[in-house]
Amino acid sequence: MIFFVVSIIKEYLRRFNHQQKKCTQMDSKNKNTILMQGLISEWTSDIVNEYLVRFPDTRILVSTWTTENVEKINCEIIQTKPPEVTKPHKSTVNYQIIGTSEGLKKINKDGIILKCRTDQFIHNSKIFEIFEKECPKNKIMIPNHGTFNFKDYRTSDFCQVATKKILEDYWLNIPTYDGQTLIDAASYLTQNYVRKIKGDKESWATILQKYFFIKDYHDVFQIEWEKLNKNEIYQDTYKRSFPLKIGNE
Repeated sequence: MIFFVVSIIKEYLRRFNHQQKKCTQMDSKNKNTILMQGLISEWTSDIVNEYLVRFPDTRILVSTWTTENVEKINCEIIQTKPPEVTKPHKSTVNYQIIGTSEGLKKINKDGIILKCRTDQFIHNSKIFEIFEKECPKNKIMIPNHGTFNFKDYRTSDFCQVATKKILEDYWLNIPTYDGQTLIDAASYLTQNYVRKIKGDKESWATILQKYFFIKDYHDVFQIEWEKLNKNEIYQDTYKRSFPLKIGNE
């Protein structure tokens, strides 16, 4: 009986603290926001908890789906009905577009936003500071892993750091994918942003330097990815495609 009562009290305190942290995040005077988008994975709650420690004055927001269990997620949450699967070609791109757009719509303050995945740690607590000091404010800071200077319109979609204005311009204006043409998600996003939203048809080398600021996946972002830790296919792809060093002019 005592154990049962203690368990109830612990659960009550957990939920109370959960709500208090949500309120604190919503009322935060700090303009910076971490917007995590995607499915709830085994790592998500630990990632959120680390961000609460590493970024105490930053608003943390998880944008996920109504199908996901968010009981252990200790921050603000947005749950949206997931989009239909595209045919004949399947893609995650509409999940990214819709999930990120819904998250951005909840961010009212101007400031810097780190848009990232729900299954990746970004361990560098100085990431906002690096953006502020080094990245031109008309560019999006992205990791070098997954960004190619030899493959047109291929930039990393692991995470982005940019002003609210730039990310709204990027995400809120991209049309959803109809599944008719085979294209990877990251290329679809970049191509639409550059060619349709910006109306820019310069060379890829010029575009890459014009709109993006590339920093190291390991040394700067300090990314740790759940799929890379657990999945041999992802590990093999990683070994074949990395390291790739792209500099900024």
